[in-house]
Amino acid sequence: MNAPSKDTDRYFEEVEEGETYSVEEVRTITEADIVNFAGISGDFHPLHMSTTHADDTDFGERLAHGNLVFSIAEALIADMNPKAFSYGYDDLRFVRPVPIGTTLTVHREVVETEEYNEDLGRVVYEYDVENQDGDTVLSCRHITLCEKRDADA
Repeated sequence: MNAPSKDTDRYFEEVEEGETYSVEEVRTITEADIVNFAGISGDFHPLHMSTTHADDTDFGERLAHGNLVFSIAEALIADMNPKAFSYGYDDLRFVRPVPIGTTLTVHREVVETEEYNEDLGRVVYEYDVENQDGDTVLSCRHITLCEKRDADA
């Protein structure tokens, strides 16, 4: 079943396991993305920054930072529900390299919902980030805590 939208305004009781949402081919990784991310993060590894170095590796070209791919994917697919907040991530894996020019597609599914405490429920989303060939390049689980409807009572 599809989620009602990318960004929702829902209580825990309204979120259902099995909900899915996809953002199709909306973001292509550019050289500017990599350079800007290096400047912000301080990660100037030559695999990201040096064509000469990258050409001599098994990859044969410059690659995006894994954390850059993760950040872009999260911004594209996260449910910005004002009744919920991030509790962390599990099982974050950089499955395949992401060279400049890769177009990302992101999918999410609600894989778990459970009581957290009397005010909050725990919602776990599984993210699958794919390249333009349909290959998974990143996967993770995003854990959120979401207000219960009766918490305000």
